Amino acid sequence: MILMGYRVNSAVLLLLASCSLGKTKVSTATGAENCNSLILAGLKDVVFLPTDLAYDASLTYYWSATTRAVRPSCFVQPQKTEDVSKALQVLSQTSGSDDVAIRSGGHSTWASNNVAGGVTFDLSLLNRKIASIGTGAKWGAVMLEIEKYNRTATGGRDGDVGVGGLLLGEGLSFYTRYVAGTRFPCVDSGIGSDIDVLFQSTDKSRSKRGIASNDVVNFEVVLANGSIVNANATANPALFKALKGGSNNFGIVTRFDMLTLDATPGGIYGGISFMAYEHKDTMLAGFVRMIDINGENTADTGVLILAYNSPGPATIAMAVVNLDGVENSASFEPFQNVPVLSRDVKRRTYGDYINAFQMSGGSRKVWFSLCFKNDIDIVNKAASLWEALTAETEDVFPGGGWGLNSVFQPMAKFYGEIGGDKNVLGLDEGLKHDSIIWLADAAMSTPEQEAYLQRAMRTLTETLEEYTIEKGGYTQWRYLNYVDPSQNPLKSYGEDNVRLMKRVAAQYDPDRFFQERVSSGFKISKVDHDW
Repeated sequence: MILMGYRVNSAVLLLLASCSLGKTKVSTATGAENCNSLILAGLKDVVFLPTDLAYDASLTYYWSATTRAVRPSCFVQPQKTEDVSKALQVLSQTSGSDDVAIRSGGHSTWASNNVAGGVTFDLSLLNRKIASIGTGAKWGAVMLEIEKYNRTATGGRDGDVGVGGLLLGEGLSFYTRYVAGTRFPCVDSGIGSDIDVLFQSTDKSRSKRGIASNDVVNFEVVLANGSIVNANATANPALFKALKGGSNNFGIVTRFDMLTLDATPGGIYGGISFMAYEHKDTMLAGFVRMIDINGENTADTGVLILAYNSPGPATIAMAVVNLDGVENSASFEPFQNVPVLSRDVKRRTYGDYINAFQMSGGSRKVWFSLCFKNDIDIVNKAASLWEALTAETEDVFPGGGWGLNSVFQPMAKFYGEIGGDKNVLGLDEGLKHDSIIWLADAAMSTPEQEAYLQRAMRTLTETLEEYTIEKGGYTQWRYLNYVDPSQNPLKSYGEDNVRLMKRVAAQYDPDRFFQERVSSGFKISKVDHDW
């Protein structure tokens, strides 16, 4: 059944949760003719047209129904990095504008990873195992494979989320915090087996983990001219830094080599509980307290959701995680005496956790996001604005077919202190106080509902943003993977990081293929210097 816009199994919320034709450009129309150019270049086996069964299968891979409705002229489904290289060589010699899209896991709420009438790269087959990870892999399968070797990684929080989108779009993880354990860099072993990594111990001290992209030690990247390069701390270091949050502005990443760490013996402790909405005040105050003491309880995290699935009633969902497997952490004390409607909280592996609780796909989706100070007044304001919008929307679309959630997630100040100088997010300077990532998350069944909620949620977000400024609780940074297309996450990284990304884009993509031909994602060329 469906509860609060999420798929539910046994009263459990399913939640949480990359032939050279010579130097003369071919003057050709976009779409079908470019697909034909790919076929003529010898890529017939990896190009799927609307008449192919594999084309429809690729469409169903998308999480959002809005994106599934977008139909490219063809999908390119590379089986190896060399296929990506050859396809980019071909497309860089054809004409067009915003006619190429790139998809890894396909988990975007809007069509940032598909293009009508153009060419869409479907990277789902680029799916290496363990910590040398193909960009088309999904985190649920990746974590289960890593855990066979008693390892874990700073991976996604939803098993259906793609590796490429998460890591290039900054990367929130339940492991985005201090964690006890040994760190192991993982590099391609070259042995050609299912185990594509070589584990080497480098640090047996208490490790500090930040945004998930911080744990990438190497990117394999195909540039617009078809060349294949590695980006790491010593080879192409500026590109290495820019990719950690810079999305697909520079090339197509085909492999991520990541650090791993020891899995918690016996598993992490976590799960989800549901409460009646009458306990809102207790739950919100407890959530703010949890972030306040996060510096002393760094293995703890949680996500709080105010949820309304028309025609109601509103409910509360609380996901908790202790990465050390501790069941009675001080962070969770305020929630322990709140009566629950249902609960599934226990010790389990990280992979089991993210595969058990997944956000449901298939419906139309709208997301807006902000980041603000961990302040109970701002949290209550967000809740009251959400309550008003659910009531207004119920008047307009009574009786079902839509759901609206207000989601609160921790962004403690120490996140910016971990590797902040090694990515382009600007958290080392921009995260000035313990903060909350807030997400307004709507699911709907009709275009009319989608258009209405798009407008209404934008107004709600702007109102809440103004309130955070008035209260002195504004946090500039925006999480790229949560924002609406009208928001501007790259600009929120700060002037120095924007300039770095612009320099890197100019160096590695001088013909501006990824700025002018690739429709996917947020473009650094569209960020102005009006700070």
